[in-house]
Amino acid sequence: MPLTLGDIVRAQQRLKPLLPPSPLESAPYLGDGKTWLKLENANRTHSFKIRGALNAILSLEEGERAPGIIAASSGNHAAAVAYAAHMTGASAQILMPKTTPKKKVDNVRTYGAEAVLFGDNYDEAEAEALRRVAEGRAWVSPYNDRHVIAGAGVIGLEILEQLPSVQRVVVPVSGGGLIAGVATAIKEVGADIEVIGVNAESAPAMYNVFCAEDRPQVWETLAEALSGDIEPGSITVPICRRYVDDIVLVSERQIAAAMRAMLAGGWVVEGGGAVGVAALLHDVIPADERETAVVVSGGNVDLAALRGLLC
Repeated sequence: MPLTLGDIVRAQQRLKPLLPPSPLESAPYLGDGKTWLKLENANRTHSFKIRGALNAILSLEEGERAPGIIAASSGNHAAAVAYAAHMTGASAQILMPKTTPKKKVDNVRTYGAEAVLFGDNYDEAEAEALRRVAEGRAWVSPYNDRHVIAGAGVIGLEILEQLPSVQRVVVPVSGGGLIAGVATAIKEVGADIEVIGVNAESAPAMYNVFCAEDRPQVWETLAEALSGDIEPGSITVPICRRYVDDIVLVSERQIAAAMRAMLAGGWVVEGGGAVGVAALLHDVIPADERETAVVVSGGNVDLAALRGLLC
């Protein structure tokens, strides 16, 4: 069944009592006062991922939740599933790459879930998690799930409510769950609003899909939350092809500069969350007269990574 605007509206109604809208803040250092930051780093678990995870778990029947939840993540989806499972009284087991920053592993354990470190990268952790699904737990994908995408799409509805004059929306991209939801909401309500996705050069999966390229994954990256390939048959791909206007790339240097700029502006933002800011800061997406909203998708940064940025 394809994702619809109705799915996103129902997700908004389901989540509204539990998650207040994230703030939208002006970013004058990114242009002429017409650029705004949608600060998902200020959300529960400091990431947009709580929206999709909570919507997906709330959408399960009680009998489906009873054996527990299983997920794979390099961090933010892991914390979101752990927190959402705790809120709904379910147990959760999260497969995480051995390279996951300690802060993100600690977040999972803080919310009461079991963090299982497995494999050298996200793809290996996901493969093991999918193998364990056979044990009976309910799989909650970080992106390839209608309810997860619908939860993320609530961000698009909030942008339209908070900034009715918006003309362009810039969104970080990994497997495409975030941008698929946001783009569906934006385009179904205001078809003339441009939606641009931003991949890290180190994590180019959706860019490869759009541009028919075969750029490699580079697992050592500031944007580790965006790392990983897109699983075959993912529902995010046709949604993005339909609603997303363009996908661009930003470099490690540009991501680092964006993280520093956000710190100077008073916000701690992880590399994957800063790619939209990086694209505007370095004219990968040229500044113009249009009202622009940039989704800042997360703020879970390992202390060692922050030290490296500032030294």
